[in-house]
This record gives sequence, structure tokens and C-alpha cells, in this order.
Amino acid sequence: MLIFGVILVRAKLLQNTQDLGMSLAESYAAEEELQVTTFRNFLELGSQYVEELNSSGADTEEIQTWLHSYFAKITAIVGENVMDPYAVIDGAIVAANPWEGNDGYDYQGTDWYRQALEADGEVIFTDAYIDVITGSPVITAARKFEGSDDVLAMDIFPRNFHERAESKSLPEDGSLYLCDSKGTLLYSSTKWDASDEELQYFTDELFKGIQDGSLLAYDASFRDPDGVQRGAYYYEMSNGWTVILTIPFQTVLMGERNLPVMTMVGISALVIVAMLVMVIRDLVNSRRIRQADTTIHILSDSFYAIYRVNYKTGVYEAIKTSPDVADALSKTGDYQRLLSTVGTLVDPETFQEFSLAFSLESIRQRVAAKIPDYGGDYQRRFGDVYKWVNIRTLYDGSRAPDEVILCFREVDLEKRLQLQHMNILQEALETAKKSTKAKNVFFSNMSHDMRTPLNAIIGLSELAQRDRDDREKVDGYMRKIAFSGKQMLSLVNDILELSRLESGRHTLDCRPFNLRQCVEDLTAVFQDMARKDDRDFSVKMELTDAVVEGDPYKLGQILNNLLSNAFKYSESGDRVELTVKQFDFQQHSKYQFTVEDTGIGMSEQFLEHIFDPYARETRFASQSITGTGLGMPIVKSLVQQMSGEIAVESALGEGSRFTVTLPMEVVRGAEPEEARPEAGAEAPVDLTGKRVLLAEDNELNREIAVEILAMNGMEVVQAGNGAEAVEAFQKSPLYSIHAILMDMQMPVMDGCTAARAIRALDRPDAAGVPIIAATANAFAEDIAKTTEAGMNGHISKPIDFAVLNRTLARLIKG
Repeated sequence: MLIFGVILVRAKLLQNTQDLGMSLAESYAAEEELQVTTFRNFLELGSQYVEELNSSGADTEEIQTWLHSYFAKITAIVGENVMDPYAVIDGAIVAANPWEGNDGYDYQGTDWYRQALEADGEVIFTDAYIDVITGSPVITAARKFEGSDDVLAMDIFPRNFHERAESKSLPEDGSLYLCDSKGTLLYSSTKWDASDEELQYFTDELFKGIQDGSLLAYDASFRDPDGVQRGAYYYEMSNGWTVILTIPFQTVLMGERNLPVMTMVGISALVIVAMLVMVIRDLVNSRRIRQADTTIHILSDSFYAIYRVNYKTGVYEAIKTSPDVADALSKTGDYQRLLSTVGTLVDPETFQEFSLAFSLESIRQRVAAKIPDYGGDYQRRFGDVYKWVNIRTLYDGSRAPDEVILCFREVDLEKRLQLQHMNILQEALETAKKSTKAKNVFFSNMSHDMRTPLNAIIGLSELAQRDRDDREKVDGYMRKIAFSGKQMLSLVNDILELSRLESGRHTLDCRPFNLRQCVEDLTAVFQDMARKDDRDFSVKMELTDAVVEGDPYKLGQILNNLLSNAFKYSESGDRVELTVKQFDFQQHSKYQFTVEDTGIGMSEQFLEHIFDPYARETRFASQSITGTGLGMPIVKSLVQQMSGEIAVESALGEGSRFTVTLPMEVVRGAEPEEARPEAGAEAPVDLTGKRVLLAEDNELNREIAVEILAMNGMEVVQAGNGAEAVEAFQKSPLYSIHAILMDMQMPVMDGCTAARAIRALDRPDAAGVPIIAATANAFAEDIAKTTEAGMNGHISKPIDFAVLNRTLARLIKG
């Protein structure tokens, strides 16, 4: 009788342990379901945004930029190296983080792509597989876009994502495993320091025992790598994954000592001793059961209310009740009363949907459809405050075929963070839409603005050929062609400059330079323009220290844009004035540049948008004005990059004043500047008899340069590439070449290489002959390359031959 009692107690303990283990496995599975739901939500939201971008005509680069931004925001939520989104758009891979070989990647042969097409808009999760790109285990979630075979996918790296798995509260010496539907181990939490292959082999045995039923009985067991007997308990998730929990029998039954006790009871005549052993064992096991019960209570603390609902009889049983409805609800009762009582606290806007979704009829329909987990978030009143709550109905037909578990959990903080991230993503989408719209308007304007000078150049060229005998008409045509060409150059320069600003490739080239000389060189061109267009142009400089540390090229861009606008938006007889002043400020001096004109001015409405890219004021004026709407945004960006400030004052019909203030460090002890003539008063340039070596691979450009240089009395030695230029200089008599004009991009040998080769020649004039870069590469880093190669100056194409002549005269004289 005593032995039979021991057997009954042992069986009861194992049955209780199985119930506990199954409940714990289900609890851990619920946590994983929440994570899967989070990734599903990320994917559904991302696919919605990508569909909107794709339908609005966004190109691959814009979608890739958005994916990269979306990936950065999700990474801020879930952590680094957890997931990687990409999309199949029009048959091509568009990745947030492009990988090597993605162009040739056969996505059509992948399981995730085929499953996404078959799911037709539903989110799918693949089983684990080895990623061909990274070589790491990966799970892919994917969703097909509506109306096409385009797919948004997201690679999830389970090992990185579940590094926190070790923090789960497991029973003493318990082990936890998560497998996909094929039994592949996604992650584990065990006490063994085993390799991935060993853990997978061990998991395969567990998974096989669960599948064939050999480990399903309450007293079924297996031996772990240490030889300890364990029970296995599991829960299968809605996506086919399985959570497996193993607990040593030793933890529940105090080891294998039950067998000796049973033997001793069977052969011992000392009934009292046997009974004492049984009492002690029962006490210890009761303690274990209490500990297990405490674990379940700890898990239930995540929910503020839990009810068992018999959907057939319509009766509920309260496991845990919220304090604010405890007085209104009994321990058991009619489910409709429970629903009505809880409904009084639901946000009124959500009440109807809430009542319908969790009515007995809806619960029965979900049970019939074998939906194990259903729920969502809504706002519930706690006192005078509404907070977000998550409600779930959980169903397991194998354990409680007539019941569902109805549970409530407060998720206010998580929900508000999620809504905040949603708002951020929505704002990012709206910003992208506005940017796309602005760019569409810009390209529409560009199409018109570029075709206008092109049409003039082509049309006037035909007219010049037709009227070639009428010198007066031809001269007029040539002036208009030159003007249209300058318009076209200005448009191209602005577009290229904005592209560099947006790509973040702008850097400052700070070095000592003479500010007075820089301003005088820059304004010389505008002095000529003022005389031609009948403008009153003046330059005033109040400088104590003219030699400063800064970027003369960027400063030139700023002043050139401001002065160009002043001339563009003024008329014959108007005044344009540039004032440069120095103010002492701590260790730096501040230099103020003021460009003022008495032109047509701007409206107050446009002043609010003057620094917006692509913005142009459209109103009536006495002349047609062409512009990209990029000049002022470029100026502001350059001023900010130089840590300066810019202010604008303007009124319609009265003119405009632009004030730029830049901090620049004075270079003390610099050599005093040479006396220079006033701006606009340069002596005539005489280059008669000078011999120039011209290296230019384009025959048309070479022909133009040769003709204009010859018109100024110079002799030109021609070279078709850098190698020919080096050879021509090497064969020339000493000091017979007075200057070299060098293109940068040429076949055989480029200009920089040729310049270095000339400087390295063993002849006395090689180190001092002036070399001037004449090229279409007009950016600061290109100028820096020519200087590094040993060149003395830089002239941008199309070449302003007046500037070229002054540069040649200065360098040859020097």
C-alpha cells in the first residue's frame, strides 16, 4: 500500500510538472509571438510606404534612400545587426544597405520570393537558412505589393535579435529552445558550452520526439548531454515555430533517490521510516510546486486581468480581475455581463468595434477557423486617464476545447513609442513627397530654362550662316549666342553645385590669401559688365588686415552669386555696390560683405522662401530673367559651412541688400601686399611674341584657343595629349616656352601627370615655366589637384579669354 502511494505521488508530481512546463512554454511562445508581430508590423508599414513611393514615380535611388532612412529608424528600435530590409522593384534588388553581387542575385529562385507571391499580400516568414551573402543563419519575412510582383523583404538575424534570451526567467537548471517548422534551431538558452552543431543535433532529437509523440506523455523523458533525465514541454506558435522547455526530473523528484526509497519501502519492515521519508518528500515537492506556482504568478503579473471563458455556455471564470471592476463582477458569471462591464471603460470611439470583435459569436467563429491568438490595442479609462491596453483571446483546443483565455495587458508606454515612431516615419514620407514635388517642378523649369538658350544658340547659328555677308547682323547674332552660352553655363554650374551640396561632398580649403586681391580679381569681370550694361558699379574696402586664413574659392562663389543677382535683377542706370569691412572680434576678425543694388527688389512673400531650393519669384518685369532658383540656397549653404551669417533686406521697386558676415583669422606678420591698380583700371594686356604650349585633346576646343591666342599676338605650339605636351616641351629650346595651357582629362596621359613630368625634367626652365590648367573641372578639389601637380593657375571652361590673358600676363611677368 505504501509503495502504491509513492507511485501515485510521483505520477501526480510529474503531471503537475507537465502542466507547469506546458504553461511556461506557452508563455515564452507568447513573447516570441509579440516579436513576430512587431516585425510583421514593420514590414506592412514599410511596404505601404514603398508602394506609395513607387506609385508616385519615385526612382530606384529615392526608394533606396528611403529604405536606408527606414532601416536607421527601425535599428534605433530593435538594435544593430538585427534585420536588413530590401525590395524587388521592377525586377531589380533595391537594398537599404546594398551588398556585393546584388545585381546578379537570383531572387526568383528563393523560397521567400515564391512564398510571398503565393501569399498574395500576406506577410510570410521563411524557415531558417544560410544566407548566401553573409554566410549566417537568417529568416526572411516578405510581403508582395498589390497589383504587381514587386516584394518588400526583411532579413532577420535570430542570433543577434535573441541575445537577450539569456535574461529569461527559467526554472532551475531549465533549458529553452526555439525551432522553426523544420526543427532548425533559431536560438537556445542552456547551461552547456556546446557548439552550434552539437546543440542542433540535440535539438533534432527533441524535435523528433515531439513530432512522433514519444516525449508527449507526462512521464516521458530523455537524457541530456550530462546524462541527466529531463522532461520536454513545448508550444507550437501560429507561424509553425516551436518553443521547447526542458526541466530535469531531478529538480521535481529530488533526483533518482525515489527508486532506493521505493526499494527500501518494498523490502524494509520499518514502516515508520518509510512513512517519514514519504512525508519529507511530500514537503519538499510541495515547496517545488509553490515555487512553480510563484513563477506562473510572476508571468501573470504582465496582465492586469485574466478570465477563462466557456464560449459554448457563455460563462466566465475570473482568474485575475482589475481593481476598478472587481466590485461589479463576481468570481464567475455571465460573459455578456463581463463584456458590458469592461466596455464601460473602453474609449467610446472604439466601443462598437470592441463589442463586436469580442462577442461570443466572434469568439466561436475564430475557434471554428482555428485562430489560436487574436487581439489588438485600444484605449481604456483608468480613473480619469485613458491608457493603451492590449487585449488577447488565446485558444488551445488540445487542452481546453470549450474555453478561451481572455487577458488584458497595459501597453501604454510601448504604444506611445510606437505611435511616435509611426509619426516620425509619416513625417519622413511627407517630407520625401514634398521634396519629390519640388524636384519635379525644378526639372520642369530646367527643361524650359535650358531649352531657351539652346534654342537661341541653334537658331542664331543658322541665321548667322544665312546672313554671313551682313556683318552687322552677324555681329548681333554672335553677341546673342555668347549671352545664351553664358546663361547655359550659369544653369549647369548651379545644378552641379547643388548636387554636391546635397551629397555632402563640400569641404573647405582653408589657406592664407590676400582678401583685397581676391575681391579685386573677382570684381574686375563685373566692372566690364557694368560698362557694357550701363550700371553704376563701385567697390569699397575698409580693411586693416588684408591677409587672412580662409577658402578664397568658396568666398568667390558667394560674392559671384550675390553680384550676379544684383546685375541680373537691376536695369540700365541702376547702382550696384560692394562694401567690405573688417571688425575685430576676439582672436578672429569678422569681415562683412554687403552687396546692395537699386534694382527691382523682391516681395515680402518671396523673402520668406528666398533660401528654399528651386524657389523662384514669378512676377512682371521689364526684362525676361532666367534663373534656376538655386543660387541663394547655394550661397546660404556656403556661408553656414564657413560659420558665417547672411541677412537680406529688400522692397519691390527699391532694390535689395545682402549682408554676409564671415569669421576669418588674420595672418599676422604677412608680407605687405604689392601696390595694385584700382579695380577696373588694369593696364592693357600685351602678350605679343609670347610662345604658349597648348595641350588639348578636343580638336574644336584646340582650334578656338589657337585662333584667339593668335589674335592676341601669341605663337601657339599644339599638343593632342599630355604625353605630346611633355615631348614638345622637352624638345623646345631653353626658355622658348613662356607658358603652358594644360587640359586635365586627356588620353594617353592626363594633365596632372603631364605637369608633374614637366616639373621633373632635368632642364633649368622646367621648374619655373607657368602651367595653367584649362579644364571643365571647376570644383575646389579639382583646383587642389592642379596645385598639387605643380600648376600655377586654373581657368575654367568655357574659357573667359579676357581672364586668361590677364592670368598669362601676370604669371609670365612674375
